Amino acid sequence: MLAVADCVVPWASVIVRKSFGVAQGAHYGPDAYILAWPSAEMGALPVEGGVAVAFARDIAASPDPDARRRELEEQLAAGQSPVARAESFSIHELIDPRETRARLCAWIEWIQPLLPDLRGPVSFPMRP
Repeated sequence: MLAVADCVVPWASVIVRKSFGVAQGAHYGPDAYILAWPSAEMGALPVEGGVAVAFARDIAASPDPDARRRELEEQLAAGQSPVARAESFSIHELIDPRETRARLCAWIEWIQPLLPDLRGPVSFPMRP
């Protein structure tokens, strides 16, 4: 994560499927261009594991534990949608997978004029 935070080159990420925890944070460096497909699932934890740990007592106390677990998983899965991330500006665009190449090519054309200013020596702060 420190390497991501210290990154000085522009990059683009396309989230196509699952992106959780620290691995998800690696997409969000400075000036990163982040696209997501509708199939993307994002969050702190995968829903199944998170529900099993965070709601274990609630599920066990329920008259129908399987139904309660499914209900909680469905409720939390809605928050992992790329639509919610796009609405909160965590990703730049939610795109049709067929648009991926065109969007990345447009980004390269946009970023190209900025690259000469990024040349030269780079120093990084002390890392732990």
